[in-house]
Amino acid sequence: MKRFASHRLYIPHLGLFLKNHVVQLDEQTGAVTDYYPFTEEISFTEWLNGLIVLSYDFPKISLCVTPEQMSDSTVLFVDSDKKLRSKLPSEDDNKLLTLNAYYVTSFNVSDMCFSDNSIVVRLS
Repeated sequence: MKRFASHRLYIPHLGLFLKNHVVQLDEQTGAVTDYYPFTEEISFTEWLNGLIVLSYDFPKISLCVTPEQMSDSTVLFVDSDKKLRSKLPSEDDNKLLTLNAYYVTSFNVSDMCFSDNSIVVRLS
């Protein structure tokens, strides 16, 4: 198992925005096997500054506060109230799909905003 911890964890299909969580991945498939609050140091856990997103598809970032739906992917954005939000794909039949973890670089947790340099990277 691989473990990653982060200041913020976002799960778009559940609308959950959690603080200080650990995400556990299967080493063979990279699929999410568990997530739980960070309560103590756990050996071999990699700390990532910012934001991890758990999603069934590769999320895209929008710098607009009310983005248009982009293709068939989850779209992440920060609304005018500085809350992380998402627009899910129109076909939301994710019950049989694998949940994966994605790290969003250059996400400012204090100001709750993406930057022009923010990118999404799949964790595995």
